[in-house]
Amino acid sequence: MLLVMRWRQWSLVALALAIGFALGWLVRSNVGSEGKVALEKVLTQLRSNDPVQRVEAAWKLASNPTPEAAEELANLLLDREDHVRLAAAVALARIGEPAISPTLRVVKKASEEAAKNPQQPFHFLPGQFFKQPRDAAVFILTHIARSSEGAKKIAKLLESRDPLELGIAQQSLQQVGPPALPAILPYLKHERREVRFAALSVISACGEQAIDTLRKFIVESKEEPKTQLDQETLQMAVYSLGNTRSDRALPVLKEALKNPLLEAAAWQAIGNLRTEGAKKFLLEQSQKFVKEGKNPSPTMISAIGASQIAEAIPYIRQWLKSSDPRIQEAAALALGMLRDKSAVPLLIPLLQAEDVGLASAAANALGLLAEPQALPALYKALERVKNPTDLQVVLNALTAIQSINERSSIPVLENFLSRPNLPEVVREQTKRVLEYLQQYGRPSI
Repeated sequence: MLLVMRWRQWSLVALALAIGFALGWLVRSNVGSEGKVALEKVLTQLRSNDPVQRVEAAWKLASNPTPEAAEELANLLLDREDHVRLAAAVALARIGEPAISPTLRVVKKASEEAAKNPQQPFHFLPGQFFKQPRDAAVFILTHIARSSEGAKKIAKLLESRDPLELGIAQQSLQQVGPPALPAILPYLKHERREVRFAALSVISACGEQAIDTLRKFIVESKEEPKTQLDQETLQMAVYSLGNTRSDRALPVLKEALKNPLLEAAAWQAIGNLRTEGAKKFLLEQSQKFVKEGKNPSPTMISAIGASQIAEAIPYIRQWLKSSDPRIQEAAALALGMLRDKSAVPLLIPLLQAEDVGLASAAANALGLLAEPQALPALYKALERVKNPTDLQVVLNALTAIQSINERSSIPVLENFLSRPNLPEVVREQTKRVLEYLQQYGRPSI
């Protein structure tokens, strides 16, 4: 009975952690009131065959963080008992910086073992808590990074050439959010692309609170990008503003539109905002271009589609008739994104366009609209397989046929598949679509 009561007690503590455990002296009342225990005695208890003993020892170390115990505690992140793993993770988080290296070492070990034996992955453990050591590592590093000094230590890991370490650090800092910003900023100018982009992903995860930081980096910086990497980083920073879902980002993006290097990324970000302010701006710009008889940029048209601005459909239809295939291509995709089913008759003729990009976009749009009336034209588009440069049109047409999901397409595809000398990529795609329709296809109405 005593053992059952203890397990219930640990389960309650674990639940509290899962919904927002605030690391501190919470565990003292259960395990730390008797004073600091001898380290050797606790380490011996950590190695016990009895999971209850291991849990008690780990909670004692959580109450009295001891850097010398970090190695032993890290090994318990692979324990078969999930309450042991949980207690060890809390203790390691309390230890702080000395726990970083042992924790990462154990995660790497688990990852290597899993790669050797994928049928019985070493890193997948039973229980409710931290089934994968990586999850425990993210928990530990997240809590270490909540202090300014801890954030600097974790941010330093972004420089690691080990993708596993970099990924864990990135995820941990994303969970910390705005408090991690000061530690992240220096890495926006790092010489390696993956480090810069990891830093940007952390910043963009901060939501609206990242806007001021990104504004300084994009607009207020007087330094011109000197390399291709500098340009890419600026473009990614602009694009990140779209993830803030805040109209406060709109003035920064309007400024970015004035820079030819950033214009495309800015339109994409405005489309991703999907706020009322962004939609109003895109609609006003559409009206302006139509009134002036000019074509907008393709990325602006794509932004309208991404923002789901139905009021702009009449303007997009006009641009679908443009003499510029890139404008037509963007307009076709936008109509697909807007689910404008009445545009199907306008898109069907474009499947035979000489421009491969335009015909591919038309097939994509018809796949998004998934209207059966487009099937005959899509079957005809498969004939373009005779021209090697048109393979993307064929592949997109096959995807559209699958999206429409009519069993009547099965004999057409079987006949198509029987052709000799089909390119391998087309053959494999056709097989996949056939298998899908045979299993899930709807009877024709």
